[in-house]
Amino acid sequence: MALIYVLPVHNEAAILARNVENLRWTLDAFAGSRILLAENGSRDSSLAIARELAAQPGSVPVQALTIASAGIGHAYDLGIRQALADITDTTEHWLVLTAADLPFGFSDLSHAVPFLGPGQTASLLMGSKAHPRSQVHVSPERALASQVYRALRRIVAGMRSGDSQGSIFLRLDMASLLVQLIESRDFFYSTELVFHAERLGLPIVELPVVVQPEQRESTVRPWRHGISMLRSLLRQVHRWGRVPGRPKDSSSLPRFA
Repeated sequence: MALIYVLPVHNEAAILARNVENLRWTLDAFAGSRILLAENGSRDSSLAIARELAAQPGSVPVQALTIASAGIGHAYDLGIRQALADITDTTEHWLVLTAADLPFGFSDLSHAVPFLGPGQTASLLMGSKAHPRSQVHVSPERALASQVYRALRRIVAGMRSGDSQGSIFLRLDMASLLVQLIESRDFFYSTELVFHAERLGLPIVELPVVVQPEQRESTVRPWRHGISMLRSLLRQVHRWGRVPGRPKDSSSLPRFA
């Protein structure tokens, strides 16, 4: 079992090298793992740093990708498609979609490991701030915005997952299916991914996380981005309909691990 970390890189020059070094050290324990740095529209030296990191030797290879358009969805789409192009053994590789500042440290990874081995039935795991055992310390405004958005996803779209904006562990063979369905290229990308996973009845498990202190100012503007994501959610439901009821074949899996 190998991990492919996809890190969106947008104006991350101050933190990128340190976090990639920590990630490489952690991934040494997972043979065949790699890191994809998906730079998207940066205005600082992020791309140059990403290329320097890719040139460094090591047991965990780093690849620097770039796309001119800014947007976390552009980065995720670029990374997923690159992984699918490079790797044929898709059932033995897991994509990890997270942020360059590693907001959960490796608390999500430590809880994911038991679900990643042979014989496991989950194909999508989520580091979830909504998990009852998660340790989350954010501003009251951001916490309220998250609660409102979770309620709207449930009411408007019928989604059951508590947090579609955390980290995502996605088996690569499932990624080949989902990437063809996702149209968003902004913050809605991960919600759209989870929406389609639920709609198709893929087994999903949410994992507890520990939110780390912020390494740099967040680019998320809760209410502005929240309104934009609500509009995207309404368009999604208009096109695909609401998520159907819980499928029988996933009833044995816990929603929360």
